Amino acid sequence: MSPKMSPRWIKLWRDAVAERGRFALMLLAVVVALAALGAVLGAYAVLTREMASNYLGTLPAHATLEMRGDVTTEVLAAARRHPMVAEAQARDVIPARARIGDAWLRVLLFAVDDFGTLKISRFLPWQGSSILPPAGSVLLEHTATGVLAAQPGSSLVLKLPQGREQAVLVSGLVHDPGLAPAWQELTGYVYLDRATLRQLGTDGALHELRVRFRNTPETTPAVQAAAESLAQALQREGHAVHELRVPPPRQHPHQRQMTTVLVLLLAFAAMTLVLAGVLVANTLAALLARQVREIGVMKTLGASTPQLVSVYLVLVALIGLAAFVLALPLGLVGTRVFSGAVALLLNLSLAQPNPPLWVFGVQLAAALVVPIMVAAVPIWAACRVTVREAVDRHGAGGERLRERVSRWPTAVRNLLRRPTRLALTLGLLAAAGAMFMTALNVSSSWEKTIDKVYQTRHYDVEVRFDSVEPLAWRERLQQLPGVRQAEAWGYSPATFSRPGQIDVSRTYPDRGHGSFAVMAPPPGTRMIDFPLREGRWLWPDDRDAVVLNHGAAAQQPQLKIGDPVLLSIDGSVSRWRLVGIVEEIGAAGVAYVSAQAFAKATGSQGRARMLRLVTDAATADERALRMRQIEAALTQAGASVESVQPLSELRTAMGDHIGILIQSLLALASVMAAVGGLGLASTLSISVLERTRELAVMKTLGATRSRLMRMVLLEAQVIALLSVVAAFVLALPLTWMLDVIVGGLGFVAPLPFSVSPLALLVWLALVVAVSAGAAWLPARRAAELPIALALAQV
Repeated sequence: MSPKMSPRWIKLWRDAVAERGRFALMLLAVVVALAALGAVLGAYAVLTREMASNYLGTLPAHATLEMRGDVTTEVLAAARRHPMVAEAQARDVIPARARIGDAWLRVLLFAVDDFGTLKISRFLPWQGSSILPPAGSVLLEHTATGVLAAQPGSSLVLKLPQGREQAVLVSGLVHDPGLAPAWQELTGYVYLDRATLRQLGTDGALHELRVRFRNTPETTPAVQAAAESLAQALQREGHAVHELRVPPPRQHPHQRQMTTVLVLLLAFAAMTLVLAGVLVANTLAALLARQVREIGVMKTLGASTPQLVSVYLVLVALIGLAAFVLALPLGLVGTRVFSGAVALLLNLSLAQPNPPLWVFGVQLAAALVVPIMVAAVPIWAACRVTVREAVDRHGAGGERLRERVSRWPTAVRNLLRRPTRLALTLGLLAAAGAMFMTALNVSSSWEKTIDKVYQTRHYDVEVRFDSVEPLAWRERLQQLPGVRQAEAWGYSPATFSRPGQIDVSRTYPDRGHGSFAVMAPPPGTRMIDFPLREGRWLWPDDRDAVVLNHGAAAQQPQLKIGDPVLLSIDGSVSRWRLVGIVEEIGAAGVAYVSAQAFAKATGSQGRARMLRLVTDAATADERALRMRQIEAALTQAGASVESVQPLSELRTAMGDHIGILIQSLLALASVMAAVGGLGLASTLSISVLERTRELAVMKTLGATRSRLMRMVLLEAQVIALLSVVAAFVLALPLTWMLDVIVGGLGFVAPLPFSVSPLALLVWLALVVAVSAGAAWLPARRAAELPIALALAQV
């Protein structure tokens, strides 16, 4: 030590050396919290930047005009003449199937007019692949290689509903950030041109006119107005427009979910840092309480309250600075792992996985400011004591408090010796426990919601046709071995219509996100059982009644029971009356109408576009066998099959969409549990140390070593149990809040409130074990310390 160092700094150094174990606990807690904050904040910065770079770098179309005929060169020329159009191109998205072994997988064919002139909704070459495929070959989205079991150089067998089965060469891979990963949607993504489309048995027509506008604010109303102006201009020139699709501008299909999830996790990480600050404040308060007389002596030597406060605040700042240095590499690793996991979920390519410099600045500021702000109160309270108060202070609490609790059990009296410290310790543990239990509760709520897929749907295979097919197919499938029941359903994509205007939807180019459809179940169906939110379900004789699922109702929040609803089904507008709203987990927007009303509105009497079947399959392999039999029977009959999918795929896709949130919540909950455990260990060790002389006196009065150990351990268990009760109570509103947020992200509906018994039991076991471990070692040392040495402890 330097001989010129002032006495107060010398004292600070000696205190740090003497209490190095407890300072290490404080440092560790802040390091853990800062690493969690850095990981989440860094991931937020990286993903926000890379999402803009990935998605907006493809120049996504502002709007898509679904034309009734082919997008010819005349249509393109007419669109490009419009003063608001910056670029227009012909595209299409066509449902098809790919043969994988002896099974078929749903595929989306993304058809382009010319690969060499892509300027809208571009896709990028992946790992050196050429984006200009040779004639007759196709490109795959790189996430589809696994689900399609295909690689560049291999062949892929494709079949369109109205085309023929055809093998095509896979010539390369592309990256399309506007699509969810293929493994998540359980759908293959294939890119081809008009010539290859004709090779598959079609006329090569493309029906989508994708456009980007100039001098147009990138807001939904402005883009929609521009699209409507273009559609009207095209129709005046004789080019019929069927529908407008205007997805939210500049927004990735999963952007809202990602942003909300990251902000939520960031709030949790910030709370973890606050808890670490509370730990620092609690430990310092305990250390300062033991040094009241030393503070009084220093004041008699001329030290002022601000000088003493500054000494301890510098100590806290040094702890924060050291924690920042240690947490920096951990946060970088966490950023890479977390952002990589979310990028995989969103189909993003991270060109620069490192966070920007401002993230480190925020970390450093948090490391210095948060602990200082939390610790300032106990430091000021300890340092403002007068010399006389310091010399006269002999006990741990005031006389009134000691009188009140003098008749209480020993363990309770000992706990209330330091009521402020007890409150801080309980608050620290309760907050950590509440977040831990909340994470497990939300996970349980999520699983219960996923289970509703099976609880409300009582079929296991769904068949969709490219167009309406005779009801005879239902009878044919009903005769197959293993098919117990088959129902024919009316089905058609649709939009909410506006009188005298072109239909507008918010559907993204993948035709899934933001979609809306009309379905007509047969009378008395038992294959669905959706709970009612409002109104009633359909009656067999309903002529104009419509029931919306909650996803469709969210698209038109102004609708009330009894209101008229205009639906455009394949361009034909019909008027309906809203009679009910049901909760349907796992579906996009759906309007349900009676079978006879749907047949009348669409002219599809005696035909259907969808079949739902109940089979005897008890395993995935048995279900795959039944699906192959269904495929074979329909192919032999010449049906235009669009897809044959098991219900289990819906549950899997739902779990993949937001599973990263649940995993992240559990990870942060574990971090908070670690901080809470460190806080409890620090508090209990200091409490036992303060009572070393008291324990020695009890030994002189005949208390045995085992009795002293039991007394200290009992106090630790009382703290643990009290914190569990407080954590459980606090977890209830937190669980409700997260159920609303997470449910809104995944299902446009709150998750069912669920309290996981496992969460309570795990936290109880964890806190009891940590409290016992934290109290046992210092209690043992104090109990075994010779009486003479114990009485000499300050």
